[in-house]
Amino acid sequence: MLGPDVPARIHAPARRRSGDFPGWVFHLPGSQERHLPAWGEPRLRKRPGRQGVPLRQPQRDQHLRLRRKFRGVNREPEDRDPQIRPRGIVTDWQGPPHLGALLVSGPDAVGFLHTQLTSDVRALQPGDGQASAALLRSGAVQGLFHLFRLPDRGQPFPSFFLLADSSLVPGLQRHLEAFVVTAAVEIEDVGGEFGGILVQGPEQAVEDLRGGLPDLALVFEVSLTGDPGFLALYPSGADTVEIENLLTATDLVRLADDESGRRLWNELRLEAGWLLPGRDYEPGATILSATGMEHRAVSWTKGCYPGQEVVARIRTYGSVPRCMAGLIIHEPLGLAVGDLPATGLPVLASDGAKIGTWASGGYSAVWDRPVALAYLDRDHRAPGTRLQLAAGERELEAEVVTLPFYTGTSAEERALQAYRQAVHLFGSGQDDRAVALLQEAVTLDTGLTEAWEALGVVLGRMERYHEAIDIFRRLEELAPDEPMVNTNLSLFSMKLGDKEEAEKQKALATLKKFGSGLTAKEIAVRDETRRREKAADARRRKALFAEVLELDPVDGPALMGMGGALFDLGEAEEAEPYLAKACEVMGDSSPLFVSHGRVLEGLGRRGEAVDVYRRGIAVAARKGDLMPLRELEHRLFLLEESNG
Repeated sequence: MLGPDVPARIHAPARRRSGDFPGWVFHLPGSQERHLPAWGEPRLRKRPGRQGVPLRQPQRDQHLRLRRKFRGVNREPEDRDPQIRPRGIVTDWQGPPHLGALLVSGPDAVGFLHTQLTSDVRALQPGDGQASAALLRSGAVQGLFHLFRLPDRGQPFPSFFLLADSSLVPGLQRHLEAFVVTAAVEIEDVGGEFGGILVQGPEQAVEDLRGGLPDLALVFEVSLTGDPGFLALYPSGADTVEIENLLTATDLVRLADDESGRRLWNELRLEAGWLLPGRDYEPGATILSATGMEHRAVSWTKGCYPGQEVVARIRTYGSVPRCMAGLIIHEPLGLAVGDLPATGLPVLASDGAKIGTWASGGYSAVWDRPVALAYLDRDHRAPGTRLQLAAGERELEAEVVTLPFYTGTSAEERALQAYRQAVHLFGSGQDDRAVALLQEAVTLDTGLTEAWEALGVVLGRMERYHEAIDIFRRLEELAPDEPMVNTNLSLFSMKLGDKEEAEKQKALATLKKFGSGLTAKEIAVRDETRRREKAADARRRKALFAEVLELDPVDGPALMGMGGALFDLGEAEEAEPYLAKACEVMGDSSPLFVSHGRVLEGLGRRGEAVDVYRRGIAVAARKGDLMPLRELEHRLFLLEESNG
């Protein structure tokens, strides 16, 4: 809350004395949405009552420390506490990450910001926050930041807090003021009028500390490291003894504003994919679409804003030559972070070809490897791609991954992180580690069906059939209507020689495909009705698309539609060439590769399906289509396991 000593200008728009306000405490929207995601982080549904857990189990941390000590596999910074994420961190307002703030207020504040920023400002209710950006008309980023709407406390018009890297604030202020013209709005730099603390860490620790804050603090929920957290601001010169006493009673790691603190902060924000101006993008020069942040900071349904046409055109018709991606440095073992190429240097393939530009780099405790951000060209940024790179006299082996490197400490987010790591580990032949991470994932989030399925399939491939059966029986409790579960149970039972159980599970899979709770006759009648309706619709679509293709044999949507219609008619062999041609014509449609791959799987042409999924992953990565990318990666993961 804000007390009577807060700067009067914050309250001035209400034409009242600051002491007239009982206080401002607000949180981001949604009782279950507890923190604002870091840049590039996907929003995940959270369940009531679920709490965060430590990043790694103590036994795992001990193993990593011993491995580094006795084998020297990787050199973690000596001052890096391996428990820093499980403990959480606190830093002063004037320390890392060196934030600044603009106050935007006035009768026209909502409309003004809505027409100047990339996000849907009109959708913000009092107390809400969102990621946003300001662009030049060229589509270049002036700044990436978080925007908060202050809660209404009787003031006649709304006010907004723009939270950004302090180096951006003067330029953002000039940029916005240039568009004010006749708008009734004031834009003020208020960063120097506050003290405060930034807290990031496990959800429970963050909640406990926030609940004990005194009334003098203005609290924003914000995540800059991938973990839940908040920023608490209070007037400069305010008595902070109570806050310091609260911090002393916690296990939080305090980051000093020195070389060590700044390095640790850099590693945390790097894992979260939070971009820094001057290192990861150049304000006024880097196109937003190249940063990969438009999926977090852009509303695709709002009206015009500076640079909107450029952003929309790139999204609709193509992609940028180079786009931000994550790199995990696997080789050489023991590479020091200081040996990574500096920001701005070209990313060179082992043959000397320039394939991108290096951005930030640092050590990742999550991956136990050096990691880096880099702008990579179209041919080298598909997730899973292994790159052989030249770095001075060294050769590096790097793996391209989807950002962020770390997605948070809530149970659901940790589970997803473990699942994704398991996919990468399995792909590199580390089956045992993949199984361990998948087991961790299903422990953290028992509802993550993708992890249960992957764990069962991997165990089956390892010929651990009894364990695989146990996993799929647990999955059956979560997805009782999913025939895939019984299909796998049938397969593994057959592997064990239990033909009776295999036939039973096969019959259950068939029954689930056609329905339950009905008699056999009712199922047959319903199925026949649905078949006729589906066939009639498919024949109608087939005739329609045939007319279009007669006029234009390479019409992409018609090819896709014809393939879908034929597939619905049970003519998969005839459908496949149309979908293959559609992929050639509409090569930037990543969902189309999902459809084509599934048809090939159904035809038993698994090798071709693998190739299609890999091509689709490259397209989705190039365009930033996150949902198709996840599905393509998952399908490829399961298919490669079953082929293995």
